[in-house]
Amino acid sequence: MGWRELAKQATTWAEARRTELVTTDRTTREDAEVRAEDAERAAREEAATSAFERVLPTSLADRVTAARPENVEARRAAAEAADEQRRRERLADLAAAGETAELRLGLTGGEEASVVLTLPCEAEEDHDDPALPWLRVRVEAPDPVPVGSTALTTLALAVPGYTGWGRYDLAEQHRRGEVGEIGWWEPFDLHLAPRPEEGEDTWYVDLGATPPPVVEVHERSVDFDLPMASALGSLRATGSVAW
Repeated sequence: MGWRELAKQATTWAEARRTELVTTDRTTREDAEVRAEDAERAAREEAATSAFERVLPTSLADRVTAARPENVEARRAAAEAADEQRRRERLADLAAAGETAELRLGLTGGEEASVVLTLPCEAEEDHDDPALPWLRVRVEAPDPVPVGSTALTTLALAVPGYTGWGRYDLAEQHRRGEVGEIGWWEPFDLHLAPRPEEGEDTWYVDLGATPPPVVEVHERSVDFDLPMASALGSLRATGSVAW
């Protein structure tokens, strides 16, 4: 990478110096001076790194090269692409096996929209911790589905302290977890994500809202009424998942 980066910085420096010399506009001249100084500094750093790589033993030089920001970024992008490919393959396998569900979703409050979709679905009971059994239901789209001004990639529902069919007040279940009646838990298992990865636009269940979040479990379906919040605002998600 060394000589290419040096050539790039040299070109940037030359163009900035030329602008600095010929322009009559003070602001443009000052901006060009800053760009030239930045290019000169980057070229010195690149030259030092390249020289360092040439004199180090091969094993150490390889580590220095691997630590270059552009190489770190390339590895990160490759890992994200591999994760996305595995996610899509998992969803395709679920759909091929007939493991899908009908999602009926309505949003009110910060969003006003509704949608009916058939999506790959995973529904499972988890009894690994006797103090905190779970029911988890997750529907997921390969690509974001527009819902009003937001989108849906994943809707994850969960019932902590699950004991069978019935109605569960999640605020009450959280209180029970805090006083030790069931295992302690956090609400991150219940969320609506517009994108495959969770971020500031992911909506999580709001346990302090009124009326409280509720999930009602039937034999092969769940109904939900969930106040939710994200860094961007709040909404209420209601509907059902039937598999």
